[in-house]
Amino acid sequence: MLSDRNLNIPFKPLSGLLSGVPTAWVRIGGPDAATFLQGQCTQDLRMLQSGDTAFVLWLSLKGKVMGESLVLKAESDAWWLWSAHTSGAALVERLDEFVIADDVTIVAGGLEWTQLTLAGDVGEAWLRLAREGRVRVWDWVRPAGLVAPIEVESAMLTEAALRIDRLAVGVPAIPAEFGPGDLPQEAGLETVAISFTKGCYLGQEVMARLQAMGQVRRRLVRVAGLGLAPAAGGELLQAGRRVGELRAAEHYGTGWLGLAMVNLLGLDRAAEICLAGGGAVSLVDYP
Repeated sequence: MLSDRNLNIPFKPLSGLLSGVPTAWVRIGGPDAATFLQGQCTQDLRMLQSGDTAFVLWLSLKGKVMGESLVLKAESDAWWLWSAHTSGAALVERLDEFVIADDVTIVAGGLEWTQLTLAGDVGEAWLRLAREGRVRVWDWVRPAGLVAPIEVESAMLTEAALRIDRLAVGVPAIPAEFGPGDLPQEAGLETVAISFTKGCYLGQEVMARLQAMGQVRRRLVRVAGLGLAPAAGGELLQAGRRVGELRAAEHYGTGWLGLAMVNLLGLDRAAEICLAGGGAVSLVDYP
C-alpha cells in the first residue's frame, strides 16, 4: 500500500479566484414554481425565506442521480438554480420533462452572468466568512460587466487546481463522475442533500427504502497512486477480480489522486488493489 509521504499529502490550501460563465444559472418562475420544485428535488424548500439556499439532488424515478444544484429562493414566485458541475441545459431538460399542468417558466441564464470562484483567505477576507472543515471555496454569481475590486487584486486560480482541491476532499463532479448509474447513498450525499421527512418527490420511494435498509453495496472513495494520472473508467482489480471503477484522476506531486466506485462485498481492505492496465492503487478512504 502507498503511504501519505509517497503521495505528497497533505495538500496545500488554495487561495485566489477564477472567473467564468456559470455552469448552470436557471430561473424558475410562475405561480406554481414553489410547489413544482418541492415535488422534484430531494430537499424540503417550504421553510426557505428570500435569500435562503438549499443543496439538492435531482433524481430519476429509480432514485439515481441526474444532477445537483443549489436552490435559491428569490422573490415570492421566483427561484434560481446554480450548479458547479451540472449544466443548465441538463437541469432545464430534467425539469421540463415533468412539467404537465404546472404554471411555471424555466429559463437558463447565459453570457449575461459571470461566476467568481473564491478560495482560501481571498474568499474569507472579501466575504467576511469563516467556515470549519477542509473546503474553503465559495462561488458568487453576478451580472456580467460588473467588476468587484477583488477581481483585480487577487491571484488567479486554474480549473486544474480546483479539480485537485475537489478530489482531495472527495467531492465528485455530478453527473460526470457520479451520476445516472449511482444512488446518493453511495457517495454519502444523503447526509447533506436529502430530507427524509418532506414527503413525496421524484425518487422518494427508493430513498425511503434505502434509509430503512441502512446500507448500500458500493461506495465512492478517494484513491491515489504513483506516476501519471490514469484515464477515468478503468477497472480496479484485486487478485484478478473486479472490485471497482476509477471515476476521476488528476496528477498531483509525484503521483495522482482521484475518486473510485468500489464494491463493498468481498473487498479485502488489506490486499493490494491495482488498475487493469497496471499500477498500484491506494484507498485513501476505507469503506
